[in-house]
Amino acid sequence: MAIGNKGYIGLGHYNGGGFNYIKSDWWEYDPSSNTWSQKADYPFPTYAASWFTIGSKGYVGAGVSAGNSFYSYDPVANVWSPIAPVPFGTTDQVGFAVNGKGYYIYSNTLYEYDPILDQWIQKINPPFSSFSWSSAFTIDDKAYVKSGNQLYEYKSTLDQWIVRAVFPGVATGGSASFVVRGKAYIVCGGYIGWLSELTNEVWEYDPALDIWTQMDDFPGMARRFTNGFAIGDKGYLGIGTNGTNMRDFWEFDEFLSLSKNSELYEISAPFPNPSTDQMTISIKSQVANQTILIKLFDLTGREIYSAQFQQSIVTISKDNVGTGLFIYQIIADNETVKTGKLIFE
Repeated sequence: MAIGNKGYIGLGHYNGGGFNYIKSDWWEYDPSSNTWSQKADYPFPTYAASWFTIGSKGYVGAGVSAGNSFYSYDPVANVWSPIAPVPFGTTDQVGFAVNGKGYYIYSNTLYEYDPILDQWIQKINPPFSSFSWSSAFTIDDKAYVKSGNQLYEYKSTLDQWIVRAVFPGVATGGSASFVVRGKAYIVCGGYIGWLSELTNEVWEYDPALDIWTQMDDFPGMARRFTNGFAIGDKGYLGIGTNGTNMRDFWEFDEFLSLSKNSELYEISAPFPNPSTDQMTISIKSQVANQTILIKLFDLTGREIYSAQFQQSIVTISKDNVGTGLFIYQIIADNETVKTGKLIFE
């Protein structure tokens, strides 16, 4: 979740050696310094919780160990405080906030939380039974829930649900979502069916036109149960699992990337890809004598290679990076102009 100009990720679990390790730690991300700071633990270990943000506080509850309990988090005081319990608690359900109220869906029942009165009120039933591991986001004064492949809009001022354009992607759940510049992004796709096949598709939803547009794939590994939030005009996504737990973290700015690519740069895909020796990337720029920076990252997000160049063709050698799947990032004028994947065998 995002609160103000900071992002927050925590709780969760992982399985190892047949034992289920459940976490209570809570972390704050500061985009201005690109740093993480550990904050006060959640009151107890839990996972599969629901959450939303109202004003300057975050709200988390109804996870595996939480039952129907909910807590507010004050980032200034760094304190968790209990709030009124939601009438029914379950796991892997979505929450969202709109117009100063929080919302929690249990099956096909919607509850509204009023932070001033500290009470939950049942609202009109959604026209669906909430799909586990769904996605929810808010744009202006309307909320949206993607349940399976169907998208629903909730107008809180009218207490009304409206069916919107069907999600055209292949993912049924376990994805992340965030909103930047008035458009929503369903990222990483999550799983297809039941936790088996994964996808790294990225889809943009425009509420004004009620249409979905497929974007470039997420450049990291496909995964499920990742976390996403937006701060300002940037989206952020990280962690998750594909059977192996991940710790990488990514920043998303589609507007700058598209503007740079379409107006100033013509960038080829790495060739040959995969390669057993070396590969080249061709870059044509309208900016004379500009220095271009290329970086390579492994799948944990660790930078393993960096080079500057001005020529139109850059060559990357296997000798410099080793074998495996890598993420490349091309930077010009201090802004990312292209990302993608390359493989050395």
